[in-house]
Amino acid sequence: MMDAKAPSLQGFERVLEQLASDPRLPANFPEWIRESLIMSGAKIQFLRYIFRNLPAGGEAPRLLDVGAQTGVFAVYAAELGCRVAAVDYGSYSGVFGAIGADHGVDYRKCDVRTQPLPFEDNSFDFVTYTDVIEHHSFSPKRILREIHRVLAPGGRLILTTPNHASIYNRVILMFGGSVNDRFDYFFDTCADEDVYPGHHREYTRSEVRTALEGSKFRVRECKISEDGDMSSLIYYLRRHGFLKEAAARSRTLLVSALGWTWTFLHLPFGRWIWAVGEKPSE
Repeated sequence: MMDAKAPSLQGFERVLEQLASDPRLPANFPEWIRESLIMSGAKIQFLRYIFRNLPAGGEAPRLLDVGAQTGVFAVYAAELGCRVAAVDYGSYSGVFGAIGADHGVDYRKCDVRTQPLPFEDNSFDFVTYTDVIEHHSFSPKRILREIHRVLAPGGRLILTTPNHASIYNRVILMFGGSVNDRFDYFFDTCADEDVYPGHHREYTRSEVRTALEGSKFRVRECKISEDGDMSSLIYYLRRHGFLKEAAARSRTLLVSALGWTWTFLHLPFGRWIWAVGEKPSE
């Protein structure tokens, strides 16, 4: 039977520190992992959604995280009582797979560009596919079909991605700026990469809905979201010296504060798209 603790930023931070302190990590990873606390509010939202929508019977939900990277979200979900699997490219699974396994996560290597998800049909109650779709240099339709295949009837996909039509992008374009990744990162930093690791294509809300419907999902939610980032940013600032960090991150604070304004006014200007697709029961 499921008897999970409530997801919290404190709990997520503790798991971040556990993974960042693992001696098997390369030297450049620990600080990157710790810094991700700033954006962890969205991860808490995912978990709260899962626990509000548990499958009938009270069994621990079966969760797959597609594009797991460090595996922190998967590890925390497992700690909270979920039965968790994760997939990512070998560059991540090779580093974090063994660490995830130590925490009860079935973390597998999978090149979603060319390989099917390495699980049987109807294996999961939830799949998280968050901040991943924009990194694909190819149509996500095959991956969405694979996610549909491994979800049990009635199972749900949680998808998030940047909102290409956000007010911030519109203003930047109006003044002649670029809404793509920083040019120096694309042109210089990634000059020797075989596949560019940044954003290849961002989406609008209507496009995300169309993609889900075109992959046989019933769309339960598809909305502009901003709420998660502000709570985790404030928590991070309190933990790391509010005044000093606030000055360094003033732009992020301003954007997050504006995001709460859009949410309160129900305006579709925010930075993120939140969507939930359900595999219809047979």
